[in-house]
Amino acid sequence: MPKTYKAIFPALMLVLAILACNMPGAQTVVVTATPDFVSTITAQASLLQSPPTGQTNTESTQPPAAAAPVTDTPAFTATNTLTPTPGVIMLTVSADTNCRSGPNKDYDYLGALLANESAEVVGKNTVTGYWIIKNPDGDGTCWLWGNYATVTGDVSKLSEVAVPPTPTPSMPAAVKNLKANKICFFNGVNYELNGFITWGDVSNEEGYRVYLNGGLFNTLPANETTSAIPALVLVPGGSIEMSVEAFNSAGKSPRKSVLIVCP
Repeated sequence: MPKTYKAIFPALMLVLAILACNMPGAQTVVVTATPDFVSTITAQASLLQSPPTGQTNTESTQPPAAAAPVTDTPAFTATNTLTPTPGVIMLTVSADTNCRSGPNKDYDYLGALLANESAEVVGKNTVTGYWIIKNPDGDGTCWLWGNYATVTGDVSKLSEVAVPPTPTPSMPAAVKNLKANKICFFNGVNYELNGFITWGDVSNEEGYRVYLNGGLFNTLPANETTSAIPALVLVPGGSIEMSVEAFNSAGKSPRKSVLIVCP
């Protein structure tokens, strides 16, 4: 292009621009810079990650753990306080001991504890020294003498039990299973006799009487069930008769007898 035209061309373009601005209906176009959204977001993220001036970021860089699921289970609220149950009071005997309806032999026999056996204690009578226990041989309770008893537990919580009225005893029953365990030694002429007899115990006796050929030979306390055969000399074919009866304050039982013969 000739130099003349190169000089005129810029001036011509300026004139055309001025004319275009003054034309009717012409609109003014305002050009604004497009925001740099990427730069803005990056700057905000940097601010969030940076700790305040003078502080050190001690948070973990690991992603946060997932939140625990929310349930509708209500928190437990205690409404009652349980009261401990008092311990059971137990009794153990070191020797065989009867258990009766009251505190002595005037009362009916209801059961017994053998040596080293135990039972639950439910009451006491301090004056007589008896414990009221659950009957080991049946229903209900019975009175047991404390002489051979060892009690474990807080006995202060036991109630004092009044002594029941003394029962009117019935006459004892006759003994059963009376047997002679004899020894007959022949000396060449006669027999020398000894040994013992036994029988079954009855329930409401105060004692036993043993008779030899109809005469009183021995008196024994309650619960005793053995008596000696007297040392006698019997001719061959000779015999003796021994009898036993039980007694108490109401009377005596019928006698039971056994015949002892040598040989």
